[in-house]
Amino acid sequence: MEALGAKVLPKHTALIIVDMQRDYCCKGGIFDRRGFDVNPARLNGFLGKARKVLKHIIHVKMVKVPGLLSPAKKEHYGRLGIERNYHPAYGEFYKVNPRKGETVVAKCNYSAFVSTYLDQILRSNGVETLIVGGVATNVCVESTARDGFTLDYHIVVPSDLTEGTSAEAKKWSLANIDMFFGEVVDSADLLRCWGLDE
Repeated sequence: MEALGAKVLPKHTALIIVDMQRDYCCKGGIFDRRGFDVNPARLNGFLGKARKVLKHIIHVKMVKVPGLLSPAKKEHYGRLGIERNYHPAYGEFYKVNPRKGETVVAKCNYSAFVSTYLDQILRSNGVETLIVGGVATNVCVESTARDGFTLDYHIVVPSDLTEGTSAEAKKWSLANIDMFFGEVVDSADLLRCWGLDE
């Protein structure tokens, strides 16, 4: 716990919440239509406590920008049968909402670092450690964790604050992150490090 506590000192730690949006977390969204159940509702309880100590809370959201869908993505989505007419309402945050003063980063790729200003925000604020949660463990959470590690951030993923496209996909994604890209913990361990476990 001592090593983890040093790693997640609030002064140099940011919480990155990935894609808590209607399209991925609620009935009628693209994940629901594909049979995935990926709503990590526990995030709200943790977030309420984390806000007491963390200055840097960043909400990442996937956006659909006309004209930015590459031929590779068009082919991939078409082959899987998941290209569809997109309604902007499904891009709205779901259950976990930013508060005034919290940063929102829009992305159009799986990783929150690709073609965004996330790295610049973090470095400008002296952030060294990223706690990454949200959806889906094996897609955008892992992609963000991989790129964050490659950019030399400490990566911490609370296993109970992310959900995969299946229990098996989540299990193997967390194992992969823990072995190669960061440290997988329970959110209760983080709260203990911050003296918020009571």
